[in-house]
Amino acid sequence: MIRAILLAAVASVSTGAARPLAMNDIQVVGSHNSFKARIPAAVMAKLRVAEPKLAEGLDYYHLPLSRQLDAGVRQIEIDIFADPEGGRYTSPKGEAWAKAAGEVTGFDRAAMARPGFKVFHIPDVDYLSTCVTLIRCLGEVDQWSRAHPRHLPIMITINAADTPSGRAGITDPLPLDDTRLLDALDAEIRSVMPGRRLITPDDVRGDSHSLRDAVRQRGWPTLTAARGRIYIALDVRDAVSEVYRKGHPALSGRAMFGWYREDQPEAAIEIVQDPLTDGETIRRWVRERLIVRTRTDANTVEARRRDFAKARAAMASGAQAVSTDYYPGAPDPLRSGFVVSLPEGAMARCNPVRVAGTCSLRP
Repeated sequence: MIRAILLAAVASVSTGAARPLAMNDIQVVGSHNSFKARIPAAVMAKLRVAEPKLAEGLDYYHLPLSRQLDAGVRQIEIDIFADPEGGRYTSPKGEAWAKAAGEVTGFDRAAMARPGFKVFHIPDVDYLSTCVTLIRCLGEVDQWSRAHPRHLPIMITINAADTPSGRAGITDPLPLDDTRLLDALDAEIRSVMPGRRLITPDDVRGDSHSLRDAVRQRGWPTLTAARGRIYIALDVRDAVSEVYRKGHPALSGRAMFGWYREDQPEAAIEIVQDPLTDGETIRRWVRERLIVRTRTDANTVEARRRDFAKARAAMASGAQAVSTDYYPGAPDPLRSGFVVSLPEGAMARCNPVRVAGTCSLRP
């Protein structure tokens, strides 16, 4: 089965159709909070007493990014926290609890002390990561990509929970609605992935006036042109999205795509949390050549119930990236046996909404 997954993951797609397939004509399995490491036992014990529902929802973690990519994952999510001075997150409360209990966590304080965007889930509580900085995470993906130059395009969603949580004792993040921080974010991305490594808004827009028009009228790059490359979507609150496009109409010059309403000139990628309720909207967007990322499970709820309804809805919707915490080979601390893949154990296939008739994956 693993061999079949790996073959599918590096495949190109062909059909009997006259047109070559584009990068939005496939569907892949992705991972959610892809960087997430296991929460120390001492921290989890405190959470189970103070906030049992939160503790349940956080009881999952992931393989390192390169091992996920080996398993066929082709969409990953990275949570970022701005830290332009360095040192903002060097002393998480959870680390003190873990040390008091004699746990060795591998927390990289030296990396946290340096300036730059940090990667973890929740300050002080879910503070461990398999790649503690954005540059390290992107570097790991880039290194894997260069070693596998014919892979299907990898989608990265960068998420920022940049407002106070309201929880006592949790360090407040810096708000990202600041042009300097967003310019610095683009600069960090380009420092790791220069030149044609990235598929950017400029590549897709071409001479069109907007991304929205470009994807609907001309479409995305061909799958052949997109192989071996990476594209990034910024998943943030509206105020941050507004700042990101200010002075960059249709995201001209930007490193990332954004998440904008479908009537906006920057609309090319949409993020939908629940395919059960929004499946028809996803299908419409996919038919209109937008790229959509959706979820197959969340907060361990479906895993605990072994409920595949959301996974089936996500796959049927045609969303190009269906994101899970339980791809084949993922850690299973619940021992639920809940595993999400595409039909017949595949990690990538021709898009069921966009590709009609015979379609096969081949190396």
